[in-house]
Amino acid sequence: GVLAGRSRGAHWQVIRRTPMHTAHEAMGAPFTDAGAWKRAWYYPREGEGTEAAYLREARTVRATCGIVDVSTLGKIDIQGPDAAEFLNRVYVNGFAKLPVMKCRYGVMLRDDGIVLDDGVSWRLAEDRFLMTCTTAQAGHVMVWLEELLAWRWPELRVHVASVTDQWAGTAVAGPRARAVLERVLAPGDGSGDVSAGALPFMGITRAVLRVEGGEVPALLARISFSGELAFEVYVPAGWGHATWDALVGACAAEGGAPYGLEALGTLRIEKGHVTGAELDGRMTLEDAGLGRMASTKKPFIGAVMRKRPRLAGEGRPQLVHVVPIEAGTRFSGGAVLADPDAPMGGNEGHGVGWITGVTESPALGGWLGIGFVEGGAAAWEGREIDVAEPVRGRRCRARVLSPHRFDPEGARMHV
Repeated sequence: GVLAGRSRGAHWQVIRRTPMHTAHEAMGAPFTDAGAWKRAWYYPREGEGTEAAYLREARTVRATCGIVDVSTLGKIDIQGPDAAEFLNRVYVNGFAKLPVMKCRYGVMLRDDGIVLDDGVSWRLAEDRFLMTCTTAQAGHVMVWLEELLAWRWPELRVHVASVTDQWAGTAVAGPRARAVLERVLAPGDGSGDVSAGALPFMGITRAVLRVEGGEVPALLARISFSGELAFEVYVPAGWGHATWDALVGACAAEGGAPYGLEALGTLRIEKGHVTGAELDGRMTLEDAGLGRMASTKKPFIGAVMRKRPRLAGEGRPQLVHVVPIEAGTRFSGGAVLADPDAPMGGNEGHGVGWITGVTESPALGGWLGIGFVEGGAAAWEGREIDVAEPVRGRRCRARVLSPHRFDPEGARMHV
């Protein structure tokens, strides 16, 4: 990376670039900041602006396939005889019995019962896990794990190491994702088989990929953030650019294309997946729609405090979709949700929620917002709500819907 100071005397900030950064530059991608990283925003074609580009990319993923650079995810190597017990205490759901070469989505809480971060941990051996966490929270999570081992559970035989910079990561998503990988897999003894039978959902395999300059060992996991059939491909960072180029070619051969952070946001909003925009330091598991993940058979950090009446009571803000009533109407992230039937209080009525992210949705049609409203879909589904943007002087009427409307059974990602 390079060092960039905001002004004389300011704290220096490391601006980090992924191993594939130059490849994105060569494809004309503008970049946007994500935590301490630069990420490709979108890949414009001639005559395309931001919206046309990200909508094309999102449609392409849903129709055929796409690839996105996910190297910025925090990656922590966790090793030792007590590694599984450690994760079992950190995450709200069980990890002690996770089979080797399987991965699992997990959520960790702070001591006060509020969500700290989420991610997927891969069990590579009985005594080794590769934990992934969000780009923005990676440093915080690493410090938290180190603190737990140093002060709270020093008896646990576990070592943790940040390996974010050691791995280059690419997600391959869409109905043709499996065919894309099969184009770059080196022939071998059956390792790296990505068929549905050999690599089920949340399975892991080791593989060898054919790239320019040779063959590269890779870790593949069948994980989906988009709601489509999808895989994450990790290779040693030095092979990142060559691997990206190989996947670009394979994806193009299947009718697909790279997609950037904006299309990634569209896909996850359509699917109703949360990110740091929703897990903002105020949310509980139930607020994010993840309450059923919490184990009732084991202790974990935050297990007691999450049951405080104010955190467990009815009427807390919960995750929803919000769509405008009038076609063509739009609102922005950060807009306030107000009850149109409540007595006016101040300029914007009775605030009952807020919008965390917005997109034009190719899959569901029209403008789509994701955010929180008091009582969630159980109290508001199908009802109208006011969306107010006092700074911009705008207001519109919208409808509240469940955030799990796109392929709610998960059939598309389990093929």
